[in-house]
Amino acid sequence: MDELLRPRHPLDKYHQSQLEFLAALPEEQRAEHARLFRLGNASYRYQQQAVGVITKADYLDWLEGLSAKMRRVVEQEGFELSKGSLALRRHALERRDQGYSSFMQAILSPEDWDYQKSVSTAVV
Repeated sequence: MDELLRPRHPLDKYHQSQLEFLAALPEEQRAEHARLFRLGNASYRYQQQAVGVITKADYLDWLEGLSAKMRRVVEQEGFELSKGSLALRRHALERRDQGYSSFMQAILSPEDWDYQKSVSTAVV
């Protein structure tokens, strides 16, 4: 079952719960759920790279790209609360040339990367 979860979740308790969930599923449902876990695990790993590295400059640069209405809401929340925003984390990482797509492509299998691309373009 462990081979279904590569990349695995970096936190053991979540990795174990994913394994238990997959084991409880009927065989024909495991592959699809395992793929969703792998995509989530890779995305989680990407976002964790930003913990502790978001600066006020990242925040101010990010604000410039937001719509006026969204900017007002985010400014009311302030820098400290915004640090947890996935969008700000991604913005900060991309400012440091750590792009989401290149990270995901590097960590996922070619099949999972193709699936990720197809889902991403379907949403847009």
